[in-house]
Amino acid sequence: MNLEAEKRFFDSFNSKHGDYDVLSEKSYERIISTFMKAVKPNSAMKCVDLGCGTGAFTRRLSKQGFVMTGVDISSTNISRAKSAGTENYYIADIRNCHLPDSSFDFAVMSGVLHHFPDRKNRITCLKEAWRLLKDDGIFFSYDPNGNSPSMFLFRDPRSPLYSSEGKTENEVLLTKRQMMSEIRKCGFADIEVFGLSGIAFRFVEGKIAQKLLPLYNNLYEPLLQWSGFEKYFGTFLISVARKLAWE
Repeated sequence: MNLEAEKRFFDSFNSKHGDYDVLSEKSYERIISTFMKAVKPNSAMKCVDLGCGTGAFTRRLSKQGFVMTGVDISSTNISRAKSAGTENYYIADIRNCHLPDSSFDFAVMSGVLHHFPDRKNRITCLKEAWRLLKDDGIFFSYDPNGNSPSMFLFRDPRSPLYSSEGKTENEVLLTKRQMMSEIRKCGFADIEVFGLSGIAFRFVEGKIAQKLLPLYNNLYEPLLQWSGFEKYFGTFLISVARKLAWE
C-alpha cells in the first residue's frame, strides 16, 4: 500500500481540475437514495465519511440533515473540503483516525476501500469504522464492482482495453465475495452487498474514455439499470452492514 501515491494523485488532480467530484448529480442522487432506503436514517444523526476526499459525498449527505464529519489523509483534499462546506473535517489515516469510540450513527466510505489493494488493510479500515459506530450503527460503502463488464474492460489489467489513466497504483476492483467476507470478519451483521448501476460520470481521464463517455452514460448504464442484472453486474458495489448492540 503506497500512501504517498494516493497523496500525489489527489494533489495533482486538485491542481489540474479542482474539486474531486467526478460523478453526475443524478449518480449521487441514486447512491444517496440507495443509502436512505438501506439504512432508514433520521435527520440530525451523526455520520462520518472515512476517506472523504474533497467532501463531494460528505456535502451531499449533509443536505439530508446529518451532522457530518469527514476524514482524509490528504491535507490538500481537506483544505478544499473545508473551503467548500461547513462540515467538520480532519486530516487522518482512516485506519486509525483517533476519533472517539462509538461516536457515530453511520459510517460511510465513498469509493475508498478499492484504494487498498490488500485484504489486511481493508479489514483494518473496516474495523476502524466498526469502532467508531454506536451500537446498532450502520456502515455503508460503494466501490467499483469487479463483476461489472465496464469496470473489467476499463480498469482490470487483464483487459485489452485497460487504462491506468485517472487511477492510482493502489486501486483494485472488489467483488461481492470479498466484501461479504471482509465485513463479516470485522464483526458486522445484517450484511448486504449488491451491484448498483445508473452511474454516470461527469469527468474521466483519458482521451478515449472521454470520447466514449456519452455512449457509456446515456446507453450502457441505463440499459444495465433496467436489464434485471444490476445486482450482479452493476458498476458500483454497495455494501451495508450493522454493528449489533451488545446484550
